[in-house]
Amino acid sequence: MRVAREKKICLNCLFFRNDPAFLESEFKGWITLGSAYGSVRKDDGICSRHEEYLSAYDWCNQFRPGPRLDPGAS
Repeated sequence: MRVAREKKICLNCLFFRNDPAFLESEFKGWITLGSAYGSVRKDDGICSRHEEYLSAYDWCNQFRPGPRLDPGAS
């Protein structure tokens, strides 16, 4: 998905965290509803700048290019 990597979207932002282990540590009890490893969540995650859970394909004017973590990395 080369195009997504080139866009100024949350998925590519320094402030965005979407690895499953991190999400499960932030949302205690999420595991009782299923798991952050589930496919329904897709690439959604948390913006540490805005403290919001959102889609990886959202965007805002505070985008900062950041390192993309491998899925499951923290």
